Amino acid sequence: MKIIFFSDTYLPNTDGVVSYIVNYRKMLEEMGHEVYVFAPGTKKHRDENRDPRVHYFNSIPFMPYPEYLVALPFTSATHMVKEIKPDIVHSHGVATTGIMAFQAARKIGVPAVVSFHTMVSDATHYITKKELLQKPLESTIWAYLKWYFPQFDKVIAPSNFAAAILEKQGIKNVVVKPACLDLRNFHPKAEGEFVKKRYNADGPIVLFVGRLVMEKNLALLIDAAQKVLNKIPNAKFVIAGKGPAEQDYKDMVRARGLSDSFVFAGFVPDAELPGLYKAADAFAFPSFFDTQGLVVLEAMATGTPAVVPKDSAAAEFVSDGESGYYFSDSQDFSEKIIQAISNKGRLEKNAVASARKHEIREGAKDLLEFYESLLKSKKPEKS
Repeated sequence: MKIIFFSDTYLPNTDGVVSYIVNYRKMLEEMGHEVYVFAPGTKKHRDENRDPRVHYFNSIPFMPYPEYLVALPFTSATHMVKEIKPDIVHSHGVATTGIMAFQAARKIGVPAVVSFHTMVSDATHYITKKELLQKPLESTIWAYLKWYFPQFDKVIAPSNFAAAILEKQGIKNVVVKPACLDLRNFHPKAEGEFVKKRYNADGPIVLFVGRLVMEKNLALLIDAAQKVLNKIPNAKFVIAGKGPAEQDYKDMVRARGLSDSFVFAGFVPDAELPGLYKAADAFAFPSFFDTQGLVVLEAMATGTPAVVPKDSAAAEFVSDGESGYYFSDSQDFSEKIIQAISNKGRLEKNAVASARKHEIREGAKDLLEFYESLLKSKKPEKS
């Protein structure tokens, strides 16, 4: 089968969407299929690209978050799609590349699906800091999404939480398929001793991995940190990732006098991530923004219990009190982090078992079966 992934983001960027594309592309190709990636890029990306199945569109920076690019809207992908002759087109974005995806699929008559990876309606602060304008802007974004998603044959939501949000907005063509991970990389035998030495941690490590943006709600973790330190003075909070809110979060930590207990580790290479997760005693995930939170499963796959918001997407992948904990507010967050640290030995086995339910090979097989069902339904019936 030939598959084209359209995305608003791809390597060298690193985020949950990129991880999904890289993981599924690798597994689908191991299974004998051809996967192409169309994404925004710079001239440097195009000049240095040596992958014949990756195409970078001419793009401009998204000014509020310049690491992300927007493909120029007058670009057309139809001629390239015609040359590849894919069986299916799968969009992983909602901006101009997503529009190109369904337009090209229509032109050549193949099924088009889209994944709902990002709660873009909750990211209005990138466009305006004025709170009075953010609510109308959110409504405008949903008006666009309610036009955009029905252009596809199906919408893939990675959690029941995300699917419910779409269905509440009147978007009906939704199926739930959680993102999966490569357990060959994330497993309980990962080596993490280097982490404690690198970050001078002589006590438990509380870890967060992700983009440093306001919608990830890291302020809640910073608020909870002092209460954790009151009980466990030598705990170390390791924040791995980069993003436009990094300095804001560093300033919050400094203002609370917690600099000695926090490490902003910056970007951590993929090869070191399993060891980082393994070294942690608790994975703290304060985000209500995510439609799934793949990093939660990555941490659990190494045996580290996760502490996640109650009634969130991430909560669907954690068994409260068995593989991690749910929290409801800042006070509860700190208490559950302390419990996770204290009970890691008991929770570890269940955390690993929960993560193993989302292994990439099985996820890829399920995705292929889904594609094939769409292909069958798209074929005209013989008279």
